[in-house]
Amino acid sequence: MFELWVVWRYMKTRRGQFFNLVSILSIIGMALGIGTLVVVLSVISGFESAIKNAVVDVTGHILLLKRGAPLDPLSELEPRLQKLVPQITSTTPFVHVEGMVAHKGKLGGVVVEGFEPNDVEKTLTLRPRLVKGDFNLGTGLEKFPPVIIGQALAEKFELQIGDEVSVVLPKNNSTMKVLGFSARLKKFKVAGIMDMGMHQYDTRFMLTSAKAAQDLGGLGPVYTGLRIKLTDADLARDASFLISTELGLMYLTRDWVESNHNLFAAIKLERIVIFIVMLFMTVAACFNIASTLFISVLRRYGDISVFKTMGATQARLVRFFSLQGMVLGALGSILGIALGLSVCLVIAKTNFIYVPAAVYHLNRLPVEVRMIDIIMILASSFLLCFLSTLAPAIKGAKLHPVEGLKYDS
Repeated sequence: MFELWVVWRYMKTRRGQFFNLVSILSIIGMALGIGTLVVVLSVISGFESAIKNAVVDVTGHILLLKRGAPLDPLSELEPRLQKLVPQITSTTPFVHVEGMVAHKGKLGGVVVEGFEPNDVEKTLTLRPRLVKGDFNLGTGLEKFPPVIIGQALAEKFELQIGDEVSVVLPKNNSTMKVLGFSARLKKFKVAGIMDMGMHQYDTRFMLTSAKAAQDLGGLGPVYTGLRIKLTDADLARDASFLISTELGLMYLTRDWVESNHNLFAAIKLERIVIFIVMLFMTVAACFNIASTLFISVLRRYGDISVFKTMGATQARLVRFFSLQGMVLGALGSILGIALGLSVCLVIAKTNFIYVPAAVYHLNRLPVEVRMIDIIMILASSFLLCFLSTLAPAIKGAKLHPVEGLKYDS
């Protein structure tokens, strides 16, 4: 308590003010550094979560394919998977067909995925991503089966709800000597437009019924693969490896992390690098706190001599000045956290920062404040503040009483 009382008195200037200009600048510098760090890490965390949610919502936790052949009958395969991985909550078979969209003179590659309408929402979270129209995959028996497309694909081909769009599927044809292929064409009707969360999905994916996709590909009543949902997304890596090992080489499994491995690895690396770089702003602010303490030590030579004459040890004097620096650092850190959270709230609510989706996979800047990030920022800032206070505190503690009284006037 005595140390805190001394620090309280030392915070006051000769005019009775609690902080002088140098102290105020130190606090502001600390707040700006901490606030910037909070915003940057929150944006990176939001970006990572948005990518994860988009991948899991649209593709599920695990993708299961059979190499070069349709899947085994689901009545045999699904019980086998459930026995291998009890954490499986649902499975959804799908049909995968790659083709080209032809509309209004424009041409582009697309992926048509067909699902059983009654099973798709057990595994994938697609309906909440609908921005226009209805979530209607149809039955496949319609003349123009309904299809749900990404909003970037809709913008590219100028498609609206109710528009008809043609999907062309090139097929190998040995009877055609010149071109070597024939074209299978099927028309769909746009029933819904969806925000799929990632630009690469938004520009390519078309969702329809399994029957319509089978007709487009000429596949018959078979499925290309199986999408699997688990109780926890973090279990996907181990579950995928177990399924691949037990089913053998004929099967290919891919979890949601592996399907975007390079992207998630880059995000983790950027988090570390940016944290270190932005931390240097806090280091600069800590130098300001150290300079403030040096000035305080110079001004308190007489007080230090009195304390030493009264029997104060060097350790206690170090605590005096270290606490003074820690108080400045604590005030700057708290203000920085408040500033950073306020900026994050503004970004999340206003969405005023433009993000090129073709480059960053997202069309808006996501923000997610994680408590572990706040704790890490506070811990690192307090550590830096403590280290920066040691040099001036030790200098003041080593002062000889006679030398201090000599400078006191």
